[in-house]
Amino acid sequence: MPNYLPGAEPFFFPGNRVGCLLIHGFTGTPYEMRGLGERLATQGYTVLAPVLAGHATDPHDMIATRWHHWYASVTTAYDQLAAQSDYIFPIGLSLGAVLALHLAAHHPVTGVVSAAAPFSIENSLIPLFKTFPFLTRLIPYLKKNPANSDTQDPSIAAHHPEYPVNPTPCAASLILDLIPHVRADLGDLRTPVLFLQGRNDRTIPANSMDEYFAHIASSDKEKIWLDRSGHLVLEDYAKDIAFATIEQFIQTHISLEP
Repeated sequence: MPNYLPGAEPFFFPGNRVGCLLIHGFTGTPYEMRGLGERLATQGYTVLAPVLAGHATDPHDMIATRWHHWYASVTTAYDQLAAQSDYIFPIGLSLGAVLALHLAAHHPVTGVVSAAAPFSIENSLIPLFKTFPFLTRLIPYLKKNPANSDTQDPSIAAHHPEYPVNPTPCAASLILDLIPHVRADLGDLRTPVLFLQGRNDRTIPANSMDEYFAHIASSDKEKIWLDRSGHLVLEDYAKDIAFATIEQFIQTHISLEP
């Protein structure tokens, strides 16, 4: 078994034939999905939260991974969940939301929840990495500044397991490869989608949710702004509103199924 960071382990809550696939964010862990997972389990749903490849252990484990490795972690979990579920709801945060949208464009799902999905990432180094890819080898990691924690609730950072650095080759894969690829998928995505974004999110561009909403082909789509939330909308002050909105989305679309 991998040597996971404390509290960062994958989790599985067996339940009924409604499957919820919870997908964490970039350099994050299933911990950021656990509160939602526990809430959904109380409704009797089956909940699975995998660890994305290279995550939740050590940054050195992540640096060799790229977006297709993370997506493989998602599809493996999807297959596991599909074997025991009549309904499947991928629910992702940030990178996890982008992967959830990609999954929904290519696999049958009942509905998808996209929380804090970046439509782009604004970083002054990205144009350099695009023009000079070798720079990701010269600068393999960028240290995070703990003072820049993107939450309204200051207590979250004290017990939130994540890597203290961003592996630059992985960031380049997310920004230069995965996000453009998924944006090209949006015309094929016709499943119901619930979008959530924190009003005070400083990690992704403020227009991200609106851009996804405008470009997605599905006619069954909803967007919810969460006040008193930064990027980690499933842990921040408005998390209970997020949880209730997700529960209602699932209940609505289960009832619409024949």
